[in-house]
Amino acid sequence: MKINGERLWDLITELGEKNRSHNGGINRPAFSQADREAIDTVIKWMKEANLNIRVDAMGNVFGRREGTQKSPVVLTGSHIDAVPNGGMFDGVAGVISSLEVMQTLDENNIKTTLPVEMVVFVNEEGSRFPGGTMGSRAVIGELSEDVPYETLDDHGETLYSAMIKYGAKPDNILEAKRSPHEFHSFIELHIEQGKVLENLAKPIGVVTSISGTRRLHVKISGKSGHAGVTPMDARHDPMVAAAIVIKEIEKIATETSPLTRSTVGYIKALPGGVNVIPSAVEFSVDIRDTDQENIEKATDRIKHNIKSNCKQRKLECEITETQNSEPTLMSVDIREKLKGFAQELKIPTTELTSGAGHDAAVMATVCPSGMIFVRSKDGLSHCPEEYSSKEDLELGAQLLLTVVKNTATL
Repeated sequence: MKINGERLWDLITELGEKNRSHNGGINRPAFSQADREAIDTVIKWMKEANLNIRVDAMGNVFGRREGTQKSPVVLTGSHIDAVPNGGMFDGVAGVISSLEVMQTLDENNIKTTLPVEMVVFVNEEGSRFPGGTMGSRAVIGELSEDVPYETLDDHGETLYSAMIKYGAKPDNILEAKRSPHEFHSFIELHIEQGKVLENLAKPIGVVTSISGTRRLHVKISGKSGHAGVTPMDARHDPMVAAAIVIKEIEKIATETSPLTRSTVGYIKALPGGVNVIPSAVEFSVDIRDTDQENIEKATDRIKHNIKSNCKQRKLECEITETQNSEPTLMSVDIREKLKGFAQELKIPTTELTSGAGHDAAVMATVCPSGMIFVRSKDGLSHCPEEYSSKEDLELGAQLLLTVVKNTATL
């Protein structure tokens, strides 16, 4: 039984043509109109695959095929929200591969023992509303009911307001929680977003662990003034402190571990005038590693560096943690299944770790979880140049179909 590689590629491409910016990237922020249009398209395709569709209060979309038993369910899926000017394969490859699995099972009248569901999780990226993996965290009951009211995007819109416009139910997000007993396993296909597979000339990877992520929002406050008349020795300039700190953030990561990553991907000066000394500077810090101790070491050093620099320059600082997820091991059983089925299918694979966070890391806290990585050209991701070949995606989807079918058939 084979997946339809042409259909898989056509649907990924069709979704990739939506929400394109003028320079070719994908702009699909979570809970935006663009996100709504894309998910409606996926729901239409899910209906054509004869799935029973349910949307929870958070906005996560589930498509279900019943088994001869009522539960637990074998779950597969990913996300379709994108970072600003992102690529067309990130998340989407996993969603459409899951849809292709469901479509193939339906077309071949396959009856599984366990029910099988595909899912489209909302706000995995966290690029508009901070936090990330918000949909899967709602499913495992990790989100508080205050999150929609307290979370703002860069334009000051609350998550609550955006969810209402999107058609979700922010007043009822606690109802999105599902019992861990409902899940037998979770398997996610995703593009690698790195160069390990390409360097090894392997089309498919089996993920062993997923890095933990610590995200900080930093605000350094000083005193605004005129750029032309305020003497240099009389300034309390938060931008200078931010520049020093950001340089040190890079150094701290390299000194902590070869696997430690630290990134400042967002910075904003207030009020933002070209001839005005900023009154405040805000920026993000993203810290990752597959070792929790290294994350703690790097985070502590970064916080200390920010505070000491601000104290030296008589500035104020606020440091808020917006995400704290620990490194996660993937299920050994699922890893062995993936490697075994790949061998049967004659698909070259290798084991590797994931430096990026994924919904699979969240789901792994409630059920055995695994990940399939598909090779990325030049290791590029979160950019318009992101690309995985039709042939590699077909191999990944075929492996996903095989492991889902066999896992759900007792």
